Amino acid sequence: MTILDFIKGGPILFIGCHPDDVELGCGGLINRLRNKIPIYVLTLSKNQKNPKNQDLVKEQKESLTSLGISPSKIILGDFTTREFSYSRQKICDFLWEIDRKINPSCIFIPTSDLHQDHQVGNAESLRVFRTKTILEYYIIRSTTVYNPTVFVKLNKADLNAKTRALSKYKTYKDKNYFSKTAIPSMCQSAGIKLEIPICETFNPVSIVL
Repeated sequence: MTILDFIKGGPILFIGCHPDDVELGCGGLINRLRNKIPIYVLTLSKNQKNPKNQDLVKEQKESLTSLGISPSKIILGDFTTREFSYSRQKICDFLWEIDRKINPSCIFIPTSDLHQDHQVGNAESLRVFRTKTILEYYIIRSTTVYNPTVFVKLNKADLNAKTRALSKYKTYKDKNYFSKTAIPSMCQSAGIKLEIPICETFNPVSIVL
């Protein structure tokens, strides 16, 4: 069985709350699936409240296009970082509109973790896409409970593509979780339990076959 067995008909929708979420959790998988199925990436916040983040939108576009995502399939919301809880209904309505427009068969969403935006993004995604295949991905720096049950094997090309994509975020170049060693380390340690050399991990919420 491969990850494509979970995805019937396509397209796939990857949802992130902030620029970099999707690449951190799913960059290797996206590279593995490129050219095999239509992929959309939706980011709910441009994260522009902090004046130091003015280049994030451009950096995200560069990051995702390096993974093979067409600019026409990159969708940006305009919700304010750390204030998602005040806009729950608007986020829900926004996701309903995306569902009607794209009609994805499989959706990847962040887990409900320490970050308040991830909690809202997770809850509203579960509400809107409840009848479809949903898998949660992990953003390790915010994760509280880590107990994945789906392990997607990556090869060195996938890992290199993920690392290269995240290197486009010059805004975050001094963050410890963006270091040249951190990204490979996370993908290598994720598979230790199953003796998988490199992988990304996920938690299935619902699987529609």
